[in-house]
Amino acid sequence: MTESDGNPPPGDDGDDPSGDPSEFPCPECHTALPAGTRFCPDCRTPIGEDGETVQLSELDGRFDDERTEYLAVAGSERRASGRIMVVAGLAVAVPLAPLGLFLVSTVASLTVWTAALVFLGSWLAPAAYLARSRVPAAAFARSLSLVAAATVLIPVGLLGDGGLTSGDLQVPVETVAVVALVIAGLAAVLGKYMHGQASARVTGDERAFEDARLDSGSYGLL
Repeated sequence: MTESDGNPPPGDDGDDPSGDPSEFPCPECHTALPAGTRFCPDCRTPIGEDGETVQLSELDGRFDDERTEYLAVAGSERRASGRIMVVAGLAVAVPLAPLGLFLVSTVASLTVWTAALVFLGSWLAPAAYLARSRVPAAAFARSLSLVAAATVLIPVGLLGDGGLTSGDLQVPVETVAVVALVIAGLAAVLGKYMHGQASARVTGDERAFEDARLDSGSYGLL
């Protein structure tokens, strides 16, 4: 059967027989790119999941419409809105309230009212500090650092009592110190990890789009 019969020759299914399903052409410069590529390394064109060119202006409009209430972007850095950070600060500061109450109770006698005030102060004061973070992940990282510092102070506050006592159970201060140091170390390590994650979020998942926009502007001036 020949091409004159109206059918493709044997082995030709209508597509490019040399095409590689793991690659696709850039919609602008037609450079072969691996499947899943989002930016062309040659012409710096942003590419969508469908393989077509992504218009950055359309992306900006979408982000502005959907995220303005919760997120602001300035200088390629993202900052959560004040309302979000207030809630995040209050949430991540909760573990500090009982820690603060315990530490104060080891050095001073507290009534019910003073204990309530100490509890609220140990919660709200750190919450106000943590709410100044840029994103909730950064607030969580800082709260873990505060938890680590407060945990280290627990055995110091128990030195005068010789340890923890509850009924017939008595835990020597040395054991408390070891456990406190382990917990503080874990909190510090997790806090450092979360700080790195928060820094990545602050610079933004869309930083590549911003870089591409700047590069495109530079090319236009040349």
